[in-house]
Amino acid sequence: MEQNWDEQMTAIEMLELELIVRGFVTILNDGSDLDIHAFLADDVTYKPSSRQTVTGRSAVVAMISEIRSTFSDWHSEVVSMAVVGPVVLAELAMLLTLPSKEPQWVMSFASFRVDSFRIAAWHQIHA
Repeated sequence: MEQNWDEQMTAIEMLELELIVRGFVTILNDGSDLDIHAFLADDVTYKPSSRQTVTGRSAVVAMISEIRSTFSDWHSEVVSMAVVGPVVLAELAMLLTLPSKEPQWVMSFASFRVDSFRIAAWHQIHA
């Protein structure tokens, strides 16, 4: 779904992009690495900080798996979403629990660029 930024998207097109990201967040919560593959482009990039970029579907899924193994619980809830062209902006509340620790809520803001109905770029910051 290559988008021209000058071209107005229909409400249905924007909803499709939002639903892709909502589905991705649901799969992240469910913990299925195999299902995550369907949401990510082959050459997806994930940028968790200004100094780090993870490139490629397999590398991003491996990073997600590694993060999951760090926490005894990792759960994200969508607070709000907005769609601008091919980009979905998401405010997330994340419940993170380290082993032997109390759960902590962390706010997060993410942007997802969707291309051909798959996430092609994912940037996320946490507070």
